[in-house]
Amino acid sequence: MRRIRSHCTTPRHLTPTMIHSIRGFLTGARRSRHTTPKINVAAACDLTRGQWVRDPAARPYYTNATCAFIEGYQNCMKHGKPSMEFLRWRWQPDGGELERFDAARFFGLVRGRSILFVGDSLASSHVRSLVCALWQVESPSRSRSEGFEYWRFPAHVFTVAFFWTPFQVRWRLTRGPPEAVGPDLQGEVFAGPSDLHVNEPDERWMPAAKDHDYVVLSASHWFERPAVYYSGGRVVGCHGCGMANVTALKPQYAQRAALRTVLRALAGMKGFKGTAILRTVAPTHYGNGGWFDGGECTATEPADPEEPLEMKEPDGDFYEAQLEEFAAAEEDARRNGVRMRMMDVTKMMLRRPDGHPDRYGHGQGEHEGFDIDCLHWCLPGPIDVWNELLLQILAGHY
Repeated sequence: MRRIRSHCTTPRHLTPTMIHSIRGFLTGARRSRHTTPKINVAAACDLTRGQWVRDPAARPYYTNATCAFIEGYQNCMKHGKPSMEFLRWRWQPDGGELERFDAARFFGLVRGRSILFVGDSLASSHVRSLVCALWQVESPSRSRSEGFEYWRFPAHVFTVAFFWTPFQVRWRLTRGPPEAVGPDLQGEVFAGPSDLHVNEPDERWMPAAKDHDYVVLSASHWFERPAVYYSGGRVVGCHGCGMANVTALKPQYAQRAALRTVLRALAGMKGFKGTAILRTVAPTHYGNGGWFDGGECTATEPADPEEPLEMKEPDGDFYEAQLEEFAAAEEDARRNGVRMRMMDVTKMMLRRPDGHPDRYGHGQGEHEGFDIDCLHWCLPGPIDVWNELLLQILAGHY
């Protein structure tokens, strides 16, 4: 098989010029109905800028027949998505080519190491996308312990770990049990509101970070849920909580504060000498409504690369916060010997409205909490490109 390597050269760090450009770009987007901005960066080629091109010869790295870890709400093949056309597109960066994911090469880079993913259901999807792609070379063992899920590949001395948390900082249900619930009780979380301690990392997973060579962080959409915000142990505000005499704050406040807390904790963590990777927000694509009021995503192909697109709020603000807080934390990380990398998927995923389950994340008469799902992604599907970017990061090319 011919290997297609990336011919792009990208900056390792976000410079002040880039941040200024991004901020101006997002400000302009808000003035024009949140249309997707064009960011000018000082690089010959940016892997995150480009277009989706149709490739009739494209084949998924795995299917629901070759991987048993795909969950129901991700399994568009099982539930009869009418067309598999969404699998016939590949990401082509401006001025270059992105190397396809090569499981054998990936194993060669991570032998004797481990990677920890921390985040919500989209992080879970990324984990399963990676594990499914790697399974085509070696079948892993699977186990759970104290909120962590593990996939071990003994022949390659490599471990993938996942910790489910929608916020990454300390949290619990406001009217729930004394301990924060895990993924098996997500329905209770939706009943909310939650208490978020935005200046305290979640100690259920944070100490374990130093035991891994790579830590992949991602969190955004859950911050839109009702919550009471704490800082320094006292209530500083809330979102959608309906509490009297409590300052109403936008979810953007909590998302930025929590992200700052977690990134800087990793940047200054004693004993952590690995690489922290921040994956940016993957926008939703609800049209004609939202989660519970008739929203849908019926597109059958990527958006036209010349078409200006809306990035609905709060996604745009979440993305801006990720870029800015990453740049600030990266300065601290360099001084402490911690490597930080950004996996910017926002612009490429904004153009894939066709890659969501829509109404095909469950069987006829079944319901897994997402009747019409335009937030999660089909597996296999467009998010498999995240593993291609991850491979570039691990190889030191991005």
